[in-house]
Amino acid sequence: MALRCLLKSPTTSSYISKICGFRMHGTKAVASVVEEHVSAMLRSEREDGEYADVDWDNLGFSLITCSPQEVVKKETSNKVALAGLIEGMKAYRGEDGRVLMFRPELNAMRMKNGAERMCMHSPSVQQFMEGAKQTVLANKRWVPPPGKGSLYLRPLLFGSGASLGVSAASEYTFVVFGSPVQNYFKEGTAALNLYVEEVVPRAYIGGTGAVKSISNYGPVLDAMRRAKARGFSDVLYLDAETKKNIEEVSAANIFLVKGNTIVTPATNGTILRGIIRESVIEIALDLGYKVEERVVPVEEIKEAEEVFCTGTAAGIASVGSITFQNTRTEYKVGDGLVTQQLRSILVGIQTASASDVAITCRKQRLSKMIKAISCLRKRLVLPLHTHIRTLQTFSKYNAQAALALREERKKPLYQDEEYADVDWDNLGFGLTPADYMYVMKCSKDGKFSEGELSRFGNIQLSPSAGAIYEGTKAYRKENGKLLLFRPDHNAVRMQLGAERMLMPSPSVDQFVDAVKHTAFANKRWVPPSGKGSLYIRPLLMGSGPILGLGPAPEYTFIVYASPVGNYFKEGIAALNLYVEEEYVRAAPGGAGGVKSITNYAPVLKALSRAKSRGFSDVLYLDSVKKKYLEEASSCNVFVVKGRTISTPATNGTILEGITRKSVMEIASDQGYEVVEKAVHVDEVMDADEVFCTGTAVGVAPVGTITYQDKRVEYETGDESVCQKLRSVLVGIQTGSIEDTKGWVTCIN
Repeated sequence: MALRCLLKSPTTSSYISKICGFRMHGTKAVASVVEEHVSAMLRSEREDGEYADVDWDNLGFSLITCSPQEVVKKETSNKVALAGLIEGMKAYRGEDGRVLMFRPELNAMRMKNGAERMCMHSPSVQQFMEGAKQTVLANKRWVPPPGKGSLYLRPLLFGSGASLGVSAASEYTFVVFGSPVQNYFKEGTAALNLYVEEVVPRAYIGGTGAVKSISNYGPVLDAMRRAKARGFSDVLYLDAETKKNIEEVSAANIFLVKGNTIVTPATNGTILRGIIRESVIEIALDLGYKVEERVVPVEEIKEAEEVFCTGTAAGIASVGSITFQNTRTEYKVGDGLVTQQLRSILVGIQTASASDVAITCRKQRLSKMIKAISCLRKRLVLPLHTHIRTLQTFSKYNAQAALALREERKKPLYQDEEYADVDWDNLGFGLTPADYMYVMKCSKDGKFSEGELSRFGNIQLSPSAGAIYEGTKAYRKENGKLLLFRPDHNAVRMQLGAERMLMPSPSVDQFVDAVKHTAFANKRWVPPSGKGSLYIRPLLMGSGPILGLGPAPEYTFIVYASPVGNYFKEGIAALNLYVEEEYVRAAPGGAGGVKSITNYAPVLKALSRAKSRGFSDVLYLDSVKKKYLEEASSCNVFVVKGRTISTPATNGTILEGITRKSVMEIASDQGYEVVEKAVHVDEVMDADEVFCTGTAVGVAPVGTITYQDKRVEYETGDESVCQKLRSVLVGIQTGSIEDTKGWVTCIN
C-alpha cells in the first residue's frame, strides 16, 4: 500500500512514515505501515504563497528549515539504543551490596579519541565519568545480585543537530543508559565456535576500525547473520589488505595461547583497543606469561592450544573451535586452563570477590588496578562513604582490598526497593531498560552543557542526523510545474543498501510516493527556475531498542526537504582537489557502495584537513594498493582524455551515483567512448579534463588536482566536455530540453 501521509513540523518539512515491527524472514520483511491523510486545511495553507521568504539569489547548500505552516509535526524521536559513537561498561554488585565499576576512565578516553577521529565534539573525562556515576546511582536497584550478572551501561555520542551536506553536525548529544545483563553469547559460559570470514572485512588501514562506532558494526551484520545461520557463534575477521592475518571477532578481541605464550593482534588502527583486552594483558604479565601483540597469521589458529575472546559484553569467553576454509580446529576448554585462570582473576577484581584467587603480582600494576576500582567506589556506593581508610599496597588481590573503604548509611535517593522486579536467574543480553538515563548536549562551540538524569525513554534529534539515506531534487520549470529526476533509482539504491546493512526498506512505490508528497507539500520552497532546487532527503534508520550487535526491531523512514543552491562554495567555478594517501573511504568487502552515514563520517577528518589547506574536496584512492582512484567525499569522478571518458568501476567500494549513470548515458549519446575501469592515479595526472558528478554537486568541473606535492591543471570553460554534458543534464532536469528517456517525473 502506498504511503499517504503529510506531516506538519515547526522545525523542518518532514514526511515521516513509521515502519513498525519488522520481522526478517530470509530476505523478506513483513511490515505494518502507518498511514495518514492530508487535511483540506493543510492543502489550502500550503498553496497560499507561491514562494517562501528566501533569498533565492544567495542560496547555498545548507539546511534551511521550512515554515511552521508547512507540515504537521510527528515526533522524530528515537529509542536511545540508536548510536553514533558508543561505549560499553559494567557495574557490579559486591557481596556486601556495594556497587563497583571497572576502569570507566578508559572508556572516557577511548570515546574522546574516537570523537577526535570522527570530527565530533565529546565530553571531557570528568563529564563522562560523572554521567556514568549518576546513571549507576540512579539505577542501583537494577544492578543484579552478586553472581547473577551486571548492569550494562551504554554511553553513546551522536550528532543530533541538522546537517545536509558532508559535514559535522551542528549539535551533539551524550547519553548514558543502563540495562541488567548476563551472558552476551547464547552459549552462556560454554565454549564458542567461530567461523573465519574471508569475503567481508571488518575494517581497513586508514579507516576507523579502532573507533567504537556504529560505522564498524553495521557492515558486519550480514556476515554474522550468515555465520549464525550455519550454527556458528560469531565471525573472526581477517585483515582487509592481505586477508591472511586475523583481526578480531564481531564484538570482541581475540587471544591465542600456546605454552606460556599468549598472542593477540596488535592494535594498528584497524582493531579496537578493548579495555578488557588491556586488563587481561596486564593480568597475564603479572602471572608470568609472555604476551605478544603483533601481526597474527591465520595459520597460527591451527597451532594454538587455547583460544579466547575478550570484551566488556563478552567478558573472557572460551573458544572451542574455529573453522577456516572448511577445516575445523578444536581447542582445550575447561577448568585449570589459562582462559579460566584469567577469567577468575578478572571477575574477582570486577566484583571485589578475589579472596579465593592466589596471585602474585607486580605492586605497581596492582596499585593501579585497585585504584581504578576504589577511587570510583567513593561516588558509586549507595549509601555514600564518609570515612575512608588509606589503601595499602598488597601483594595479592583479595577481599580485604575490596572492604578497605568504611561508610555511613544514607537513605536511598531514587528507589526504596533493593532490587528491581527482574528474573535474575534467567537474565540474557537483551535490553531491559533501567529507570534512569543521563543526557547532556553540545553545540558548535564544543562545550557540553551540564548533564541531568531523566527517565529512560525516547530522545529527540533532527531528521537530518543521518542513517541510510538518499538525495534527490525537485526542480521548477519556467511554467511553474515541478519535476523530479529519476526518484525510482534512488528507491532501488536504498533497497540495495538496506539489504547490505540487514535493514528492511520501503518498496519503490512507497519511496517514490513519499518523495512526491513531500515535494508537493513544500512547493513554495522550490526555488524559481535557474535559482536552485529543492533538495529532498529520504532516510531510513533503526529506531527500535537493541543493546547487543544485531538488527533493530523497528525502523523509521523519513523524507524532508530544504531549498539549495550550489554544493561547493566555489559555486560553478572549477574545484581544486587533493589526493588523500593516509585515510581511505572504503575497502573491498565493506559497505562503500551503500549511501550510509558509515561511509561519510569517517571521511570528515581528511575533508576537514584538506579544506584547511585551501582545497575544495578530497579524492580518495583504493584501500589496497592506494594507486587507483575511487571517488571524492560526496561525488563520483570522471577523467577525460581525447574522446574517451573514464570513471572508476563500481565494484562495491564506490557509490553507484544516479547522476553518474545519467552522465554516462548522455556522453555515449554524444559519441564519446565511456569506460568503467580501474583508473590509475597517473592517468588523472595526464588527463585533459576531470569532473565530478552527484545529486548535490551536479556536474562540477575540476580545475586542479594535487598529488604528492605535484599540482596539475585541467581544461575548463564553456567548450569543455564537462560543460557540454552539464548543459544537457540540467536541461533535462529542469524541463528546458525534451526528456526522451523517461527520466523526469512531473508531480503537479
